[in-house]
Amino acid sequence: MRRSREIFTYLVIIVFFIIRYANVDEVEPRRPLPEGAEENLPPVLIPDDGPLPDNDDRGVTVELDSEVKNGVGTAFAARADGIFITARHVVDGCGKIYLVKGPRMLEPVASATSETSRDFAVLRAKSLKPQAFELSVDSPKRGDDGYMMGFPQGKPADVRATVIGRTEMRSTGRYRMREPVVAWVERERRPTFGGSLGGISGGPVFNGEGYVVGTVVAGAPRRGRVYTTHPKVFEDAGLAAPVGGTQRMLIKRENFDENGRAYRASRSIAQVYCEAP
Repeated sequence: MRRSREIFTYLVIIVFFIIRYANVDEVEPRRPLPEGAEENLPPVLIPDDGPLPDNDDRGVTVELDSEVKNGVGTAFAARADGIFITARHVVDGCGKIYLVKGPRMLEPVASATSETSRDFAVLRAKSLKPQAFELSVDSPKRGDDGYMMGFPQGKPADVRATVIGRTEMRSTGRYRMREPVVAWVERERRPTFGGSLGGISGGPVFNGEGYVVGTVVAGAPRRGRVYTTHPKVFEDAGLAAPVGGTQRMLIKRENFDENGRAYRASRSIAQVYCEAP
């Protein structure tokens, strides 16, 4: 009888630990931002509180810091040979750029090339070469859902948003440029958190078929808006045609965060760290 009670006690302990630790959100544990790093997503000024119509000609304005500081963003694999895409403002002017390979593991980026007319940059990793995503050159339409994945506030998370229109984004400050962007309104964050999406800059936005249809470049959190590059930038950069080793999964509203976890675990979506010069 005593032995039966001991076995029962052991079973209870085992079940407790299975329940406690089996449902882990990420393979990589959450960790604080690198010391002195900022959550890189520039503020955006928009004309009013109403929805943006298609081809809105009023535009939005992004204010960039004049000084380059330590910062973090998101990048994603565009080619299986170590080519990653991120946002220009994440890596522009950095002294050194790293991709985060794991907890406290940083890989220096071999090269970084920024577009002069778009908030868009291409990185070449030295050894990090995960499966790449399939890129679309077709702009999402008003009412379409999109799924943004990366490291907002330096932590793994995913966002569902809906297209509300297209407009022009004007960047001022450290550099000046104008570019067409797609405007989205946030619908859901997983896990739920408040405040800025800073840190997801440069991350991919997927459509329901699993194609990347843009890159996150700016946000207005108080109004729940996010702005992404027009997907034609992939074609302009010569990255639209898939070159081996690509992956694509259907993405649904019910479980889009599962896709995000899988992509971050494989490092197809990776965190970027900018070290100021």
